[in-house]
Amino acid sequence: MFSFTPVEGGAVMHYKLTDRRVNKVKVEYTDEYGLKVYKTADYAVDSIVLNGFNQVHEDVPVRVSFLDKNEKESDVLHFAFNTRASNLYTFFDVVKVNSYWNGFQVIYDLKGRTEGSASVFFVGINPTTKVQDTLFLENFLLEEGRNVKAYSIDDSQLQDAYTVVITTEDDRQRIVRKQVWNGVEGVDRLLIPSKDFELIDPFNKSKEMEYNSSNNYNPGALGKAYLFDGDTKGTTGAEYYKSGKATPPFAFLAGPNALWRPDNDVYFVLDLQKPMIVGEMRFYMKYVDGYAANKDFDNDYYTKLPCDMQVFAWVGEGDYNKDTNPGTAEDWEEVGRFKQEQTAENVDRWYNEALLNPLPWQGTKADVEVRKPVYLSIPFPFEERECRFFKIQFNETFLDVNKNYSYNHNNNNNVTVQELEVYGQK
Repeated sequence: MFSFTPVEGGAVMHYKLTDRRVNKVKVEYTDEYGLKVYKTADYAVDSIVLNGFNQVHEDVPVRVSFLDKNEKESDVLHFAFNTRASNLYTFFDVVKVNSYWNGFQVIYDLKGRTEGSASVFFVGINPTTKVQDTLFLENFLLEEGRNVKAYSIDDSQLQDAYTVVITTEDDRQRIVRKQVWNGVEGVDRLLIPSKDFELIDPFNKSKEMEYNSSNNYNPGALGKAYLFDGDTKGTTGAEYYKSGKATPPFAFLAGPNALWRPDNDVYFVLDLQKPMIVGEMRFYMKYVDGYAANKDFDNDYYTKLPCDMQVFAWVGEGDYNKDTNPGTAEDWEEVGRFKQEQTAENVDRWYNEALLNPLPWQGTKADVEVRKPVYLSIPFPFEERECRFFKIQFNETFLDVNKNYSYNHNNNNNVTVQELEVYGQK
């Protein structure tokens, strides 16, 4: 009627009820912390997890009894079970803490039953007390399989080498194990000058339009070259503010049908001109002013901003060439992705800073200059591999922040980016 199978962190008691007078099964045992545990289950299931253990235990006593519909208890049966070490305990046998861009990364690969969480800290300067302290970074639930957590440390806390502390906690916030790593080297991630970069447009989706000062609502000023002109906020266009006229964006805008679809395998390729170790790409947006609507953007800017995009590195033979060596899907390896829901709440969108701190309805260039650049970041895995060509694939853009989908839409599947920056090492 009963059997016990050791699992990570305890055991599973399997049972089969044949007497209809039995309403529930009750188990009692003492966990690793000396606490009495009581559990019940009925006909709806056929097993009970006996948890509360982290190290390996053998012959743990357990009392089993039956309850009828009136909660009357039967005589007690006595058994014993064995456990396996929990993943909260064995986590430290498989976790690795490695160098990463301006910080470190935590890599672990767990198998079997997982529960509980891990917390990551590093030793730095407490911003409140101004003395050395152990600073919290993140708490995350443990998951089965291979997982990578990357941490780029704030500029105010950058160090040549880091002391990293990791603890694991059960569902009662009890610390199971703790370990310290000393001397984890950070790798400087620097902005790579973009003056020689080129965005290759294999499908001719980029709108290449010169600035047209005579057109009030279609001012142009669009093209691939504006991705690398150093304007991360729309400051250049702010020099052209004028009531009754749309402000020229001096930005990249692609479409129609610049978004990837199963029947529209469209993408762009960034050529760095020489192989480099790349650690991050940043895609910026412009601050939107309150002058006339730019009809080059179908009246609305925000619905052209990407919310789902992927970046792939070229691993094919020779150099990528859109005409003579375009490669296949196997020649591109995914190295980074960014994804938010199209309908994400405004406060959660990556350009939230621009929504919280908008320009005055009719602002000035000075209003733009004092604001922070706003960007989405796609970090890459840390690896000493040089790449020259990167495929950029835009999958989706946001829906209208005010849900006025009939007016502010992206029916033509356009996409815009103000500036593209690459960080890494030459």
